Amino acid sequence: MAETKILKTDSRGRIILPPPFRKEPLFEYSVKGDQIILYPVRTVRKYPDMSDLPEEELSPDWTEREKKVNTDTRTGIIASTPSRTLKKTKK
Repeated sequence: MAETKILKTDSRGRIILPPPFRKEPLFEYSVKGDQIILYPVRTVRKYPDMSDLPEEELSPDWTEREKKVNTDTRTGIIASTPSRTLKKTKK
């Protein structure tokens, strides 16, 4: 039988995870009877394996239209708030 660990909650009712799991950003869970099983999830696992699909060649007409649409080469603005972004764009 697997080792049973009881997860504790903090003062706000949130579950405190064991140290190896604290840096995991996403979990799946399953409920079996009166227990909850947590599984750490890597988002790559959520997508199907597409390595066996053939690569599609894009038509020259399509690539030319995309170049016309995507001509914006401005650099991004790094700001912590929207008001600071506006100040930087006015400069």
